[in-house]
Amino acid sequence: MTFQEQFDTIVQNHIDSLTKDYLLVLQERFKNEGLAMMNDMLPQPLIAAMSAEAKFLLSENAKRRDITIKATGNTPRNFNVVSQDSIAENGILIPSFFKSEVILNFLTFLNNNEPVHRIPYKPEEFIINNQQKAGDTHGWHWDDYTFALIWVIEAPKEGEGALVEYVPDTVWDKENPESGLKEVLGNREIKSLYVPQDHCYFMKAGTTLHRVTPLKNDSRRTVVVFSYASQEDLAKNISHETMGEIYENSKDLVGV
Repeated sequence: MTFQEQFDTIVQNHIDSLTKDYLLVLQERFKNEGLAMMNDMLPQPLIAAMSAEAKFLLSENAKRRDITIKATGNTPRNFNVVSQDSIAENGILIPSFFKSEVILNFLTFLNNNEPVHRIPYKPEEFIINNQQKAGDTHGWHWDDYTFALIWVIEAPKEGEGALVEYVPDTVWDKENPESGLKEVLGNREIKSLYVPQDHCYFMKAGTTLHRVTPLKNDSRRTVVVFSYASQEDLAKNISHETMGEIYENSKDLVGV
């Protein structure tokens, strides 16, 4: 049995152990909010192992970014990042998670049984982001692809910042990003969520304006972000302005 087969077997057995009522609550939450949070998508030993891998990759491969992103209305990015290339080359569990058919099937279930696919663009498959200094933030943005699954590896204490703020059912106006952003923030309710360590959340990130609020002091918020596509995404010619700015002049985008 290959490592991927072992991974999928462990995850499938764990998902099968979750109650039907609980799973239906998650599905309904995702349908109504475009976001569902959980702390038991994987068994605890696997969560701990993936967390250890993410922390190691961060310690060995992180690059600092302090920039504003024109494509999302000049919103800030102040964090450390680990690219897909570095994770794919040096990681085991994180790439296995992304390749997992069991995970895809589970996300498809959460999406009201509408298919969820792996994205066709390697640099956005999976990345690690880390905020660790007071003021570090992942500013307002929409994602290129419809879905994102975010694993929170480390989180500050509640009240110390790093809240997920989000506005569901919104559209990224790529022609007028700054005015489009102001329009949404000025006219729509902003929802807020604290996500503890070892929890994950599945989000309709392509149609949900979202950000991670600034850290209030020196602390740590580390996440692994997995991106997934809808059936409609696969038929689109999706551009990648945000990734282009974050990794501008970087070897991380060479050859893609």
